[in-house]
Amino acid sequence: MSKRPLTLTTFIHEDLKDYDTDRLYQDHFDWILDEIARISGRTLDMVFVPPTDAKVIGAYEYKKEDEGESLQGLLYRIRSYKRQMRANHNRIYDDNTDKFLLLTRDDINNRALGVANLPGQLAIASITEKTTVAHEIGHMFNANHEDFDENITTYYGPHHSIMDPYARPNAFAFSKKNRENIVNYLNQFD
Repeated sequence: MSKRPLTLTTFIHEDLKDYDTDRLYQDHFDWILDEIARISGRTLDMVFVPPTDAKVIGAYEYKKEDEGESLQGLLYRIRSYKRQMRANHNRIYDDNTDKFLLLTRDDINNRALGVANLPGQLAIASITEKTTVAHEIGHMFNANHEDFDENITTYYGPHHSIMDPYARPNAFAFSKKNRENIVNYLNQFD
């Protein structure tokens, strides 16, 4: 029996409309999508949605003092988007294997570069750091801060794994425990 595929729908915020999507993909998504697919043994497809194709999400005022409020506001907009996609295109989303991310130019506030459900279906991530998108995607697949590793060996020497919320820069890798967290989370949905 094959494993259910994963999909990441990434909404480009209008504050990034001048960015090249190929460059955004290379800089922020390439390795993490390959890593999740490799860890999980599933295909992982990503779709960029420009701000003009989902105006209510692309124009969302995500900058808030409470990042939980930012995520809650995005949830309402994602639910509306899913209803429209079902009505107009007969597209039905799986709450466990379809993930949604709002990609932004700026941080949510002076404390949060991004925010995500743990585990869950949605996240907001800025491009201010190269590792923020991967960190928030990790959360959506049940990787957490507590299970980061302080000693990931890289070409440049030891670094903290991607889920350390404070280290900069982080290694572009998950700890062994967070890899297990991701697999265990996704194995529920076979």
